[in-house]
Amino acid sequence: MSKFNMSALCYFDDEEVRLPAGELPGEVDWRADFLRWHVSEISCRAMLLPPHMRERFFIDEDARLTETAEFAPIEVDILIEFARKAAGAFDGEISRTLWGDVQAELRRVKVELARRHRAIFGGAK
Repeated sequence: MSKFNMSALCYFDDEEVRLPAGELPGEVDWRADFLRWHVSEISCRAMLLPPHMRERFFIDEDARLTETAEFAPIEVDILIEFARKAAGAFDGEISRTLWGDVQAELRRVKVELARRHRAIFGGAK
């Protein structure tokens, strides 16, 4: 928006708030990490499925992410495409120990993303 000298006007109850045109410090890096986390989370869940079931999974994930309105349509396309590539043709089994470690890391990163979100934007995420 800063390229076009524009700002966003939002309403919270009866209060009018004009958002700045530029990004907040750390916002762009946070968003990139947020998208990377989603690619990791989606691709990990896909790898639990046999390869022949993944296409339906990715179609369903595309619909789910689109419905949340948390992502721009182009972001949903990118997330799904990168998750497809990350899952690849993996057809092995994931041990419970490895899956537990992966889930622990995904939770750790999610908590860190939430902390960073609060620091940048205030509020909860």
